[in-house]
Amino acid sequence: MKKELELNFEHKLWQAADKLRKKIEVHEYKYVVLGLIFLRYISYAFEERKRELKERLANKVCEDFIPYEDLREKALEDKDRYLSEGILYVPKKARWDYLVKNANQPNIGEIIDRAIELLEEEYPSQLKDVIPKIYTSINLDPFDLAYLINTFTSIDFGYDHKGKDIFGRIYEYFLGKFAEAEGKKGGEFYTPRSLTELIVKVLDVKGGRIFDPACGSGGFFVSALEKLEREGIDKNKLTIYGQESKQMPWKICKMNLALRGAEGDIRIGDSYHNDKFFDLRSDYVVSNPPFNDSGWGADRIKYDDPRFKYGLPPDNNGNYAWIQHYIYHLAPNGMAGFVMANGALSGGNQEGEIRKRIIEDDLVWGIVACPAKLFYNVSLPVSLWFLRKSKPEHIKSKVLFIYAKKLFKQISRRQVVFTEEHITKIVEKFRMFEKGEKEEKINEIGFAKVADLKEIEKNGFVLTPGRYVGIKLEEDEVPFEEKMKNYSEELSKLLKEDEELTKKVKEVFKALNFEV
Repeated sequence: MKKELELNFEHKLWQAADKLRKKIEVHEYKYVVLGLIFLRYISYAFEERKRELKERLANKVCEDFIPYEDLREKALEDKDRYLSEGILYVPKKARWDYLVKNANQPNIGEIIDRAIELLEEEYPSQLKDVIPKIYTSINLDPFDLAYLINTFTSIDFGYDHKGKDIFGRIYEYFLGKFAEAEGKKGGEFYTPRSLTELIVKVLDVKGGRIFDPACGSGGFFVSALEKLEREGIDKNKLTIYGQESKQMPWKICKMNLALRGAEGDIRIGDSYHNDKFFDLRSDYVVSNPPFNDSGWGADRIKYDDPRFKYGLPPDNNGNYAWIQHYIYHLAPNGMAGFVMANGALSGGNQEGEIRKRIIEDDLVWGIVACPAKLFYNVSLPVSLWFLRKSKPEHIKSKVLFIYAKKLFKQISRRQVVFTEEHITKIVEKFRMFEKGEKEEKINEIGFAKVADLKEIEKNGFVLTPGRYVGIKLEEDEVPFEEKMKNYSEELSKLLKEDEELTKKVKEVFKALNFEV
């Protein structure tokens, strides 16, 4: 039921975009969607909370001389009654029902822009310059805007909307659709909810500083806040820091936090060359960076940049630029959990040397091999890395490897997810490892294995889980150097056979008095 609701929700949004494609550039429509869906969602949450308050007040007896209706109306407009539940209080002229009533007005664009201004005035630190105010200037007439308002009005977010990363989900879906429409490859991806939940649970985020230097739509922050809420921990105990290079996901991240009554220091900038939090040392670093980023700008890195103590990564792949960036931003007892392309587990040359030094410094806590199709738009298989700046004594010089490629639930032809059961199974192994339980209890053939640094060294400092848990390596898990060695041997064999065959053919022709 939830799955159908989400798919229907996204499909309706795209139908609206597709209908207006002749009037507006496809990339511009993203901003139209952002503002309207934000206004729709905050009103949905606001009205839901308002109904709850009405029910609670319905049975209360008024003991003073204020008429009951006046007292109730005052209570229903009490801003603190909403903010205390992590819900934004929405000014009357910014509410969705006000937009619906005025949808057919010739100045509806101005009405929408004014609604956004009212929200900015109400929440300046959270929403100033975040929601695009473009409805007066965009090339859409009042009928088009009315059509969009009616389309979004029909969307039901469902009872469990608080537990969904609404903006992240929209961003993920639209990113793929716009990439298709614009003829581009989707090079950046929203982090699937099951991955952010898994990473946040393995790190056991409770309070302190959490940092994501490639924060996108803020999915990791959402999962962390939800974990705190489930465990009854005040969300204000978590201090949020984020950096994002693109303006659109930066806006979505700010909105995502605002929807949950949270604030964060989210800055725009290129983390490679303009680290906005150079002095920050975090308790938790979480991230899903661009994979295999070619031309990331190695030549622009200063020779004394302290982040790259293990070596400067090659310019044709930025994976180890990110990994070292995470390590640099860890507090003395900090932990990192991030998504990474599988090539980083086994790549050689400069990357191999950097990985070797990181392993020898005993920073790697655990590696989880994930199934393909976890991302909505691509089938690229990934791995999860977990690092610790300082390991407990009983797990020093040891790494937990988990092969989770067979743990998934198919939710569509193009996507799989980790279920709560899968997440619990993986997290439990990390808890056992962390507590120092006997390795015989942790190890599970084909799934989990604790390996020491000597064993990792014997494997050429390759971190592919399949090598350790006792399964046959898949093609994408074989290191590049090993593949090339096999290919080279096979090619040499084929060339030798070709040479011998050519020689025999020439001999046959010569015997027939023909020269070749």
